[in-house]
Amino acid sequence: MFFIKYGLSINAQNVSANIGLDTLSTDRNQIINLWKNYLKSNPDELTNNPNWLESDKLKYKSYDLLKSEGFLNPSLYYFQLDNKILSISRHEEDYIIKSMFFDRESLDVYAITNIVATKFKSQYYLTNYQPTLVKDWKTKVVGNITYHYFPNYSFNELKAKEANEYLLKICSVFSLKPEKINYFICADCENVFKIKGFDYVLSMGNIKECGFYDKYNNIIYATALSGENNQHEITHIINNYFPNANELLLAGISAYYGGENAYSAKSLIYSIKIVDEYLKKHSEIDLNKPNDFWQLGQETNPQYVIGALLCDMAIERGGIEMLKSFFNNSKTDEDMLLFIENNLNVKRGELDTVLRKKIHEISKSNKFDNARIK
Repeated sequence: MFFIKYGLSINAQNVSANIGLDTLSTDRNQIINLWKNYLKSNPDELTNNPNWLESDKLKYKSYDLLKSEGFLNPSLYYFQLDNKILSISRHEEDYIIKSMFFDRESLDVYAITNIVATKFKSQYYLTNYQPTLVKDWKTKVVGNITYHYFPNYSFNELKAKEANEYLLKICSVFSLKPEKINYFICADCENVFKIKGFDYVLSMGNIKECGFYDKYNNIIYATALSGENNQHEITHIINNYFPNANELLLAGISAYYGGENAYSAKSLIYSIKIVDEYLKKHSEIDLNKPNDFWQLGQETNPQYVIGALLCDMAIERGGIEMLKSFFNNSKTDEDMLLFIENNLNVKRGELDTVLRKKIHEISKSNKFDNARIK
């Protein structure tokens, strides 16, 4: 949620070629214009963009996988950053466009990406770099999940079966039809970004463990550390069914049911203990505005803890039906606070006290038995 938290001015987009790039070659010149046309045609929108390969549009709902990047929220294209084409390299019959997205005023670099230009019926179209990167990967279908993993990864069939059992269980709990999921197991966080087409993306290198869910295409990206059963990311399949849920609650429920990978390959109780110690030292933090407490450090994200405990309060009050009602009536922060007051019996101004007490009690008990699928 970096862009939302810090803010970024939306500028008129400028696309240019870096010094030394061959712009006289007929093919490269066509590809430069193709990329420029795409960036100037509102690529953030889910439209039938004429610059993109048709077969991708049939395969994916959001056919440009850079657009559905889980970390950037909103997507990279939304802010119309300036773009510098760094290179256009020949790869077999295709070309790879490497470019840099940056802010012209601050000169801050937000991403370096790879997109493929491929020729179809004498005309170039854009397509994803991912198939090129994973062409030697192995694939295994286990239940509703199709796993893709790098060649020297030791696939764990038992964990894959557990993941499918969890998928079916959470769909049953929320009365949803189980969907098919593509699940990529990457070596580490850096490779997670790279197989989506990023050489670099904002904050890359800051975290050791990560995972992302592409809500448009039902794709999960996980590391070898979290393996086949990243319950945190699998839980995100419910997101599309609750469009009026506050983002804090959707983050929270993924940690709540995340098991040993509630956040950054650690259990929820681990994060609760960190948040508890932090709150003891920072009385100025006001949890009556729960979405304002989002920065703590690299070890944990307090949003997952606060969101998880709000979900827990709803479940304690009225089970899954109350939680679903909470999701359906919490789009804005004001909606969420109003629901808490009217349905969870916590008056305005008392949420800070209630949450601090709950966090401390769970921390001292050293367990969080509520956070499991019944």
